[in-house]
Amino acid sequence: MAADMQWWVRLAEEVRAAGRGELPPEVPLRAMRDGLGFDCAALIASGAGLHAAVVNLDYPADTLSYITTTYGRTCPVHQLALRRGTPVRFVDVPFDVRETRTYQDAILPNGFREGLTLPLTPAVARATAPGYVVMSSSRAVPLDDGSCLALTMLSHDLAGLVDPGADGDGDTAELVLWITRDAVEVRAGDLGRAPLTRAELRLAVRAAVVGAGGRVGFHHRAADGTWWHIRTVRRPGAVLVRIGRAPALGGLTGRELDVVGLVSRGWSNERISQALGIAVRTVRSHVESLLIKLDCPNRTALARTAFERELDTLGALGAANR
Repeated sequence: MAADMQWWVRLAEEVRAAGRGELPPEVPLRAMRDGLGFDCAALIASGAGLHAAVVNLDYPADTLSYITTTYGRTCPVHQLALRRGTPVRFVDVPFDVRETRTYQDAILPNGFREGLTLPLTPAVARATAPGYVVMSSSRAVPLDDGSCLALTMLSHDLAGLVDPGADGDGDTAELVLWITRDAVEVRAGDLGRAPLTRAELRLAVRAAVVGAGGRVGFHHRAADGTWWHIRTVRRPGAVLVRIGRAPALGGLTGRELDVVGLVSRGWSNERISQALGIAVRTVRSHVESLLIKLDCPNRTALARTAFERELDTLGALGAANR
């Protein structure tokens, strides 16, 4: 192998830590690039026919654009890697790489003489591959077979870098944050597109810190009407925050979500009215509407449904944590 066993063990630990959200994804990717002797590396996420760079280490902008578009969609080298499900080097391609558009548009202009595409292993059998890693080198030295095997064995854990902190519930996050007392660190996505203000994020984090289970899930409707699902999970010394779009919630209004979030905590109508500053009869009306919309026969079933579907809001969290 190009690296010794201890190096691979450290790399695997970093990959898994990044998959949990504890490290930025670029940390293990940079270790792979440098330790295996490549010049450039990128982690690409795939979904709904689209490809996006999660991490880019030194690919020029136009080359990265090519990798996430033409290469990811139509290049026969990439298609070969997907079919095999294992790393593909230039030397593994059963045709002349120089005849491909990729060679003309990306390999030749950058002086690359070797490369590798590693398709990531999905968590569920027969599911669409969550993405791939590409690495390129100006040296005409292919990666050794032992390292290719090791990367294949790591491909499932590397898939976790595409969506850090995912727990197999099927929800995909567009923004993943690692929040400590002193800093907000982005693990995936763009903080500038967060649907929550800093104050709202602090409230969500506080709820996870003080909550008995260390985990809080709720829904939030942004100013443009888009619904978001936010989940916060307490970790040692930090809170992991995952934010993704949510479908319309069966016609529920924001105030109904406030009410059902407090119902799920076992609150009475009177207590809810005091917390939200609305009349008891208004709370009662919201509960009756919720029973119909969520097809629940009684208040107990309504509370259980709200808990299972994480029908909670910042308003309910704020009221519960005053």
